[in-house]
Amino acid sequence: MNTKITLLLILALLSVSTSPIIGRALVGVNAVSISFWRMFIAAIILWGFSIIKPQGKMKDKINTNRTICAGILLGIHFALFFEAIKMTKIANATFLGTLAPFFTLLVELYILKRYYNNKVLLGLFFTLIGSIVILGYQFNLDSQYTIGNLYALLCSVCIAIALMIGEKVRQKENTIVYTRSLYLSASFTLFIVSILVNQTLLNFNINEFLGLFFLGLVPTILGHNSIYYSIKYVPPTIVAAFPLGEPIIATIFAFFIFSEYISLNIFIGGSITGLGLILISIYKKTK
Repeated sequence: MNTKITLLLILALLSVSTSPIIGRALVGVNAVSISFWRMFIAAIILWGFSIIKPQGKMKDKINTNRTICAGILLGIHFALFFEAIKMTKIANATFLGTLAPFFTLLVELYILKRYYNNKVLLGLFFTLIGSIVILGYQFNLDSQYTIGNLYALLCSVCIAIALMIGEKVRQKENTIVYTRSLYLSASFTLFIVSILVNQTLLNFNINEFLGLFFLGLVPTILGHNSIYYSIKYVPPTIVAAFPLGEPIIATIFAFFIFSEYISLNIFIGGSITGLGLILISIYKKTK
């Protein structure tokens, strides 16, 4: 892996890790609005760039349909994630929100009937135990804390399915062509959601708009797009493992910015979950 790609992935990791911090800071903006503007601003930037520097179109119609479906799930993922950020600790939301490898593995094992080595299964076990440790602490369905944790878990399910749908598209299509349509689909989905749940998408002050613009530019364009771009140049296991650093960095940010102390259950559960996800990402090779 060359130095440029390594630096790009490090930049992507740091960029993505700012997302929950900004989401928490936007106390006056609802989760659906945060998600909508993050996706819409990112889409506008990429479509605007495509006008200046043409990127072409999707090669296959089926890829367009897959991208639309993935975008719908991506939009729901972000709405759940930012709602979780407002209801539970950032450490909880980010650890439980990065369980996509766990859920994709479950689908491959029990639905697609694929077989994996024992190290991957051990990773599955560790991830499950770690998640239970995080979720089980003060579990109470009447508690906002618990509901926030469950939202984070559900957002992982959504992004896992979105990634599986978009996997072949990302391999065949130009990164910008794929993501500009993905983000536009997500923003349209969130617009519909905002109508259904009666959430306003407007009435922000300048500081809140700057925060929303930051989310569209930094964690989305510099973060996720850099990761998608890197897929073509490095082994998928490395790309898959890199975002697993987000919960650690975001938790450190939250400690210094919001004085969110790391409780014992988060430390133990997060460590076990992280180990499990690393095992899944590195050793996930079919027999």
